[in-house]
Amino acid sequence: SGPHMQATFRFRDIFRDGDTGLRYAAVLGLQMGQFLPLSFVALMLPMIFREQGLPLEQMFLFSIPAIPTWLRPLWAPYVDRTGSKTFGMRRSWFVPCTIVAAVLYGFLATIPPSLEAVHWIILVLTITNTFLTTQDIAIDGYMVENIEDAERPVAGAAIDIARNISMFLAWGGLGLVYREFGWLAATGGAAVLLIVFSLPGMLRREPPRPEGRVGPPPSFKQIIVRSDNRLVMPMCMGVALLASLLPVLYPTFLVDKGFSAGDVALIAGPATLFGTLIGASIASLFIRRFGYRATFAAAAVSIIAAIGPIVWLATVEAPTYWMVFLVTLQGLALPSLFDVTFQAARLKWANSSQSATDYTAQNVAMRAGSSLATAAGGVIAAAVGWPIYFVIAGVCVSAMCVGMWALFNTVERLVDRRAADEQHAASSLA
Repeated sequence: SGPHMQATFRFRDIFRDGDTGLRYAAVLGLQMGQFLPLSFVALMLPMIFREQGLPLEQMFLFSIPAIPTWLRPLWAPYVDRTGSKTFGMRRSWFVPCTIVAAVLYGFLATIPPSLEAVHWIILVLTITNTFLTTQDIAIDGYMVENIEDAERPVAGAAIDIARNISMFLAWGGLGLVYREFGWLAATGGAAVLLIVFSLPGMLRREPPRPEGRVGPPPSFKQIIVRSDNRLVMPMCMGVALLASLLPVLYPTFLVDKGFSAGDVALIAGPATLFGTLIGASIASLFIRRFGYRATFAAAAVSIIAAIGPIVWLATVEAPTYWMVFLVTLQGLALPSLFDVTFQAARLKWANSSQSATDYTAQNVAMRAGSSLATAAGGVIAAAVGWPIYFVIAGVCVSAMCVGMWALFNTVERLVDRRAADEQHAASSLA
């Protein structure tokens, strides 16, 4: 993973020809289309209902629609191995799921949010998320199969940027629409944008599965028994646990500093977008020039540099808007060096014989780690205070970067060995 991994594929090569441009428009558009309405609903609904007087002890209601996300590895193998080869194995799933989800968001727009309607809204969201979760399984496989190994540094950065553009549009754009025109316009807009962003993937003719696709049929069992997954899955969970300690409670910290939820959204939207653009570009350049391990080592240093201003901000009595914006900007840009590197690395770790199943299982493991970080972080912050909490979080994230530096080559060898063994087994049967 050293300098010999330098790839000739650069950001500008995404537009080098029509086929490559359409391929990336499909991959990135599907990511953005899905992420945008989810971001909007996750941000706005708890705030809307809290303003209407929903008790804090009932806030758990907004975690119910996430249940399908946690359970998706159970049906991911079925999605992974079935579909129309003529229409496209992945398109067979994400095209109808996208359309149904957009219709359900449109229906949701007709239910004004109120305490009397909260249970109906939760029910509709849970059904919608079941379709979006199934869509996500197919999109995961589609993404892995449409990105070449040499493209991973650029692809990882581009995917991270696309997702954060969606978050910016959800918080800044749809949030503003909601404030000016109401729930119907904002939620209906989310439904329209889900279709618009997904169109390149829905219309593009899906290429055949990669020729190297060998191995046993997709199954949940393979996630558990494969030697590479025994390291990859705990690693994904551990990385998300440690890496999430800083971001999951940062908005809560800003609220404690006197900023409203609207202020936080206005700060986080632009800061997320510009911070990610800067960090993702630097990460892609680092990976191509120095390799994955060197970039993980650089990320360990960058985290320490990022945490200093945040700790300082925690000691300021009444920080200004621009002070918080600049600290948030650098606090997002520098950690992006690790985020993009890890996401780019994961594009290879999904098994070609069940790429959708593997990648979606990795995502679930990471969400589990992030949830644990929220629970543990709150306890730690309450015990030690914000300045010490951010020091602890920074040290944990930096240590995790060092751990990835130490383990990266081991994971790559396990993944390469598994692929070679499956190829050899397939050749023996042929």
